[in-house]
Amino acid sequence: MVAERGVVLIVEDSPELAELMAAIVEREGFTGIAAGSAAEARAAYLRFRPVAVLLDWVLPDAPGTEVCRELRAQDPELTIIFVSGRNDETSMSRGLDAGADDYVAKPVREGELVARLDAQLRKTSRLRLAFSAPPVEAPQRKMRFGEVEIDTLARGVSVSGRHVKLGPLEYRLFEYLARNAGVAVSRDQILSEVYGIDADIGTERIDLLVRRLRLKLGDYPDTGGHIIAHPGYGYLLERRG
Repeated sequence: MVAERGVVLIVEDSPELAELMAAIVEREGFTGIAAGSAAEARAAYLRFRPVAVLLDWVLPDAPGTEVCRELRAQDPELTIIFVSGRNDETSMSRGLDAGADDYVAKPVREGELVARLDAQLRKTSRLRLAFSAPPVEAPQRKMRFGEVEIDTLARGVSVSGRHVKLGPLEYRLFEYLARNAGVAVSRDQILSEVYGIDADIGTERIDLLVRRLRLKLGDYPDTGGHIIAHPGYGYLLERRG
């Protein structure tokens, strides 16, 4: 019988760690389903249709990034969180590029894992409500900053007419900056908007996201989409039509 809050799929090849994470999510009102390989994860996803996936980086039959891309293609709104022993910036970037919503480093800390999971599920719930409810006042769909354009309905970003693939967190960050163009927003505001919680997440995670976003958008003043740092405070997206 599935718990009231739904199924969390735990893709982890260590039975002991999978059991630990299952116990954590079950204390929070979920049903924890473990899969020890990519093949088991694919089958479990189709069978249980989980609300979230906790995904290991290294699996015996495929990279976790490959599984992440497959699941993201099947469900753009599925909450996917990497739980990995790799805690370096390159691995975090690759995980986000593969479509993950967040990245938690091992060893697993119950409080952090629960906070991150709840935050991403709240964010997904708000997005689904926003898409299903008729808007009282239609928001601006397309915004342009020089050669950079964001389409908030299609949730897409292009530069000089070329689609740019952004991960979920990168897109949320850019949309938030775009809706507040010309206004400096603090790292704490960005953290709350992108992650949806007052979490134990260092603001350096925001700096990493901004660096990745700049690289993908070609962040130069003459092309638009210019993100300006305010040292000790946050960031501002320059308002350019």
